[in-house]
Amino acid sequence: RRVAAATAAAAAGERESADGEDASPEERAPETGERRSYRPGIFARLPSVAAAAELKASARKRATRATPGKGLKDAAREKSLGVKRLEAMTSAYCTPLKTYVKGFPNPDRFHPFERALLELTLSDKKYRATVEAVDVMRKGLYGIGKGYAAQINNQRYAAEMKATTEKGMNELEAYYAKHGRCVDDLKSIAKMLRRLPVAELETPTVALVGAPNVGKSSLVQALSSGKSEINNYPFTTKGIKMGHFFVETERHIVTDTPGLINRADHDRNKIELLTIATLEHLPTCVVFVTDLSGLSGTSIEDQLELRESLYEQFAHRRPWIDVLSKAALVPVLGGVTDPEAQELWNEEDVREANAAIAKIPNATPTSAFEGWGIPQLQERLTSLLRKHKEETLDNNDFDESSARDSLL
Repeated sequence: RRVAAATAAAAAGERESADGEDASPEERAPETGERRSYRPGIFARLPSVAAAAELKASARKRATRATPGKGLKDAAREKSLGVKRLEAMTSAYCTPLKTYVKGFPNPDRFHPFERALLELTLSDKKYRATVEAVDVMRKGLYGIGKGYAAQINNQRYAAEMKATTEKGMNELEAYYAKHGRCVDDLKSIAKMLRRLPVAELETPTVALVGAPNVGKSSLVQALSSGKSEINNYPFTTKGIKMGHFFVETERHIVTDTPGLINRADHDRNKIELLTIATLEHLPTCVVFVTDLSGLSGTSIEDQLELRESLYEQFAHRRPWIDVLSKAALVPVLGGVTDPEAQELWNEEDVREANAAIAKIPNATPTSAFEGWGIPQLQERLTSLLRKHKEETLDNNDFDESSARDSLL
């Protein structure tokens, strides 16, 4: 009964301590009505997690190294030794576990793009459940250790103190053995999330969007000032090409995005949802790429419907430019068809291509390999980004958070 009472009291004390230590302006934001601010780069700051077996071995070692107070004899010596061993083992378990729990923040405090990556990579539910399991185990261990230490303090004879010490240490190890798998789960989660590419969440981003195989990656390379990089995500085998360029002295990212199929968002797979997350949560300028060459594998009709859907969703809050890719292979854009695709271009195909051009009257024809239209596209981007930045800075009604989300 004494052990149970001490366990409950210790857990209550831990809760009070945790509530006092972990409360932050961000967490209190829903109650105060203030807008929450986000500190990007959370995955890179996750703590290193030791393997469950390493933590167990370390706890036993620290307990055996504990020594009684100097000058004590018989029962007093055994009491001091028993309490110190239990405290050493309890601390060896609970101190790193508390560090882990504090180092894995509530997903509500993530930047929205990182929150989306968490959901795509792992799932919000699994992340929360694992962190909570570690915290519950920590509180259980803390209660067991404190309970047996209190029991020793109330005993009179050295033999029973020694037996209680051994029993308490064994119970700590048994409890940890039963629940310690969550530590290895947390270690795997940390490893997975730290391997995600670090997104520059506050750097203006030009995202090339469209159906699969429409030439987005080639345009990224053509628009980049230097060599583009490849970002790899665990939920796809396809790397995401990313480069950069400058508008005056301000650095901008230009990135490929996974190809989108013409379907509703709730039917999209994880790699498609990465594109939607980019448009939704990063300070993005959209460059929608339409391929009229017939070589992408997606019909012109489906591409136009996809464009219309995304335009309705994002154009009112994101700068938008339309591009017609592979123009060198499209006769109606002044190109010459690929010999292998000659049979594709009959009168009906020409009419369909012209109808598409009419629906996107301000689109810039480009062909990355030949360099067609690239200077004109760069000029349009520079002009649009500069204009959008000026309009954003002149708007006195936006707050700091919305400015950070839209400033290019």
